[in-house]
Amino acid sequence: MFLLLTEEKLLTLEKILKNYLPAAIKEETSKETEFTLTVFSRDQSSLHKLLMDDNIVNWKTRFMFGGIDRNFLELMKAVAACKKSTISFTSSSYTMVLQDPKDLLDITSEQAYVASRISPLDMSHAEIVNRNWKFGMDDTGLKFVKNIIANFPSYCILDETDNPVSWLLTYPYGAMGLLYTLPEHRRKGYAKLLVTKMVKVLQNLGYPIYCFIEDENSRSYQLFQKLGFKEAPEIHAIWTWCQPS
Repeated sequence: MFLLLTEEKLLTLEKILKNYLPAAIKEETSKETEFTLTVFSRDQSSLHKLLMDDNIVNWKTRFMFGGIDRNFLELMKAVAACKKSTISFTSSSYTMVLQDPKDLLDITSEQAYVASRISPLDMSHAEIVNRNWKFGMDDTGLKFVKNIIANFPSYCILDETDNPVSWLLTYPYGAMGLLYTLPEHRRKGYAKLLVTKMVKVLQNLGYPIYCFIEDENSRSYQLFQKLGFKEAPEIHAIWTWCQPS
């Protein structure tokens, strides 16, 4: 039996589900743009049943599980072993959430000139973004960056020659990421301006305002903390690659 929802109920459901994005598990194929599955579950038995279903998760290919909370790690290991897949860890991150976007200060008059140089990223900028991304630097990373620029909010600050010197993108699951400023342009408040811009854009789209900060990245943690973001201690995310044995 299928339960048909009205357009109004579907929009309400979409709004509710968006709030669970920070805690959701994100599955991406090795090519990273062909298929993405986002799962949220508070019940380990239900999650176990879902992950064991080969019609939902293709364990015969290499893929990434992103944003897995540590509480589900042993479950993931057990399922992977059952499916004859090996797990390798890539990173562990804090989840930082801005509960009330109104707490973020507006751009000051002193920052107005730099703010006027904020521009959406375009495909010509993908190479420099990928080159300075820790998990990029190859053709797969470049393809992933291009997909983000083409389909999700992304902004940069341009210098006088219209070249990007600082940028911030949005992952397919709504989290802010790939924040980077060229070394010679740091300590000028560029990151704060880009985060302020992105918060307003994501808020207008109805998305939760959040990001993942790697455990060892204390500088970014302090930046987002100063901007009003708070750590969600119940969501400590881990990224793993799954590879058929």
